[in-house]
Amino acid sequence: MGGGPIDRGGGLTGVPAKVIAVRRSLRGGLGALLVLAVASGCGEGPESSASQPLPTESLPGVYSGVFPCDGCPGIPSRLWIRADGRFFLEQQYPAEADRDRTAVYSLGRWGFSDDLYRVHLDGSGPRRTFARPDRDTLVMQTPSDLEHRLTRDQATPDFTSIVRMTGLVRRNEGGLTFTECLTGLVLPISRDGDFSRFHHQYRSIGGRRPVLAELEGRFHWSDDGAPRTMTIERFVTLRAGQSCS
Repeated sequence: MGGGPIDRGGGLTGVPAKVIAVRRSLRGGLGALLVLAVASGCGEGPESSASQPLPTESLPGVYSGVFPCDGCPGIPSRLWIRADGRFFLEQQYPAEADRDRTAVYSLGRWGFSDDLYRVHLDGSGPRRTFARPDRDTLVMQTPSDLEHRLTRDQATPDFTSIVRMTGLVRRNEGGLTFTECLTGLVLPISRDGDFSRFHHQYRSIGGRRPVLAELEGRFHWSDDGAPRTMTIERFVTLRAGQSCS
């Protein structure tokens, strides 16, 4: 028969003891590496018990930071995440020459990804997606290698900036209401600001059916954070026969 003779102790006859010891050592080392690999693999992925999604109720709040940009000091950004599923985003873009920064606003609805690890914002522009590395941090996912990070800001007040909006105006027993198209917020229209000019135009087209209005307005909030009223700071136009869609 071919091959070396085998002794009763399971070793190889004619093979030096030092070689046998080395082989046994290698077998033991490979086994240990396999155990370590399996153990480390069990802790990876979203299903890992060591990396569970953060509680969804911990997300609402105000987050602020400075987004990087090419050739400028940065873009101060502030994001209001409301518990009712709405969001407001304010970004201060660098202006040309000696002019002040230009404020750009976005508003709409937010939601979680299917795995609860990311938050997406759906508004007038493209969808924005943020990762949640912890309770107080949002990192926007972008093609850039530079991090776009926002952190929770406890000192920031409610969103009260003047923003361009489109919504449906309806008449009810209490007066006129405005349903903002992107957020779905329904608010009574205040009689302050540019209300008179708006109301004159509204009455001239009948004022019976819902009418699509374009305007620059400001939200007002109750102490508990609920929307209270909306003031028309600058009326733009009314479009009869049109809807939010």
